[in-house]
Amino acid sequence: MKKIYSSIMAVALFASALSCTSGNNNNTNNAGTQTAQTQALDSDGIPTGGEWITMFDGKTLNGWRGYCRQDVPQGWVVEDGSITYKGSDNKADTGFGDLIYDKKFKNFVFEIEWKIDKAGNSGIFYTAQEIEGTPIYYSSPEYQLLDNENMPDAWEGCDGNRQAGAVYDMIMPDPQPVKPYGNWNKTRIVVYNQRVIHYMNDVKILEFQFGTPVWRALVDHSKFSKFSTSPEKCPEAYDLMLQCGKQPGYIGMQDHGYGVCFRNIRIKEL
Repeated sequence: MKKIYSSIMAVALFASALSCTSGNNNNTNNAGTQTAQTQALDSDGIPTGGEWITMFDGKTLNGWRGYCRQDVPQGWVVEDGSITYKGSDNKADTGFGDLIYDKKFKNFVFEIEWKIDKAGNSGIFYTAQEIEGTPIYYSSPEYQLLDNENMPDAWEGCDGNRQAGAVYDMIMPDPQPVKPYGNWNKTRIVVYNQRVIHYMNDVKILEFQFGTPVWRALVDHSKFSKFSTSPEKCPEAYDLMLQCGKQPGYIGMQDHGYGVCFRNIRIKEL
């Protein structure tokens, strides 16, 4: 996948260079420069202003509900100041037990700490759409949460694109600063003008942009492609994946049947 991703980037950058010769793009760039000059930016070009919103009070699940339902799915509890999924004896019974925050966001900085059980597997969804009868991962990228050392899925996919911090089945994290199972890790996800950055433990691990030739090619080479030959293929997700980032969406935590804890959850709208 690393070789595939490099090839995708080379083609996309060439196409982007050609498109930048148009007058419309020049006007857009000028407008963007003027906007940037009016606000402070961090080292990655993301605005630093705005107020943090606390998404979890440490005591209740207020503000949270199940995906495509109004109640909290079985297995989710508040324990020791964290949102905890207790795990299931039936790892295939993941159904629609994912938990979402009951407000949509489009441009934001999201932070959360997580701790996973041994051989655990979970994920964080963002810009997800709520579509009855359709799994949340059909319309959302997944920031993979995994015990890399003991969960076999870490070695599936290509070149680590299913390991902790990856855009699941699409982009590998590089570097890989995850702490072992049983330890708290810090995740930061930035979505700004369709640009997406993943951080782990205060280290930038990957970046991409929705709505570009690169994003389309990544979807084309994933299990979400219409042409996928993977035993896990989800071609029904293809068109939804290509629409990611175009409208506000939900942030959610995955019920994958494995124990996982979350705490210190907050978001800042940009």
